[in-house]
Amino acid sequence: MMLRLTAMAALAVASTPLQAAPDIPEGQVVIDSAAEAVLLDACAWLRDAQSFSVQVDIGFDEITTDGARVEYHRQDVVALNRPNHLRIEVEGDQGRRSVYYDGEQVTLYRPGSGYYTRIDAPDSLDATLDMVLNSGIEMPLSDMFYSHPCAGIADHLRTATYGGLHFLGGDRYHHLLLTTDAVDVQMWVANDEVPSIRKVVIAYSRELGTPQYRALFSNWNFAPNIADDIFRFEPSDGDREVPFRAAATDPEEAEQ
Repeated sequence: MMLRLTAMAALAVASTPLQAAPDIPEGQVVIDSAAEAVLLDACAWLRDAQSFSVQVDIGFDEITTDGARVEYHRQDVVALNRPNHLRIEVEGDQGRRSVYYDGEQVTLYRPGSGYYTRIDAPDSLDATLDMVLNSGIEMPLSDMFYSHPCAGIADHLRTATYGGLHFLGGDRYHHLLLTTDAVDVQMWVANDEVPSIRKVVIAYSRELGTPQYRALFSNWNFAPNIADDIFRFEPSDGDREVPFRAAATDPEEAEQ
């Protein structure tokens, strides 16, 4: 079921003040029905998509030792073909990085330096994501790439509140307030036949200074024409392979 509100209903919920998540006794879960419907629709759409591409503009905080908050930015361009192809192009303060997964290997590549590292990978995207995360490489939005998207947050969800239809970037979106034991999540989902995720904010409430991770999604395409060869890394003359080191986030770190 797609949850699309009428204009009158939208006006009513949009004008309703947001309520803070209630204090929940240990072990209990409180999820309101409207929040559940929106979340299930968004996750089911991602689950059923055999391929998609999307641009993600990301901001994230670093809390310094003296308590100052420093904000950094990067942009990810993602292309995914199920069951076992993924490509991510990253550009940020540390330069450009590329991630390739072709069903057999994961390659991390630094175009600026020509360094790359490759590791053999399982033949399923789920198992490969598990392997990458267990190696110490952080991927805060990796839930969206699994065959059951959002399972990671659903397994740890304590509260889910429907905030209403709120304005973002020229339109109104379903605004969800989610909490787990470790993080607080806000999510904006399209009020449309395609319940695409427009924005996610993750607050790490258990960490000093409560740093945030913010992701703004654009250019969703759920029927892209993606050639298989874009998922396969072919080194150019002058590129240099370096050994993979667990917990390294890019090939230059892997070499150290």
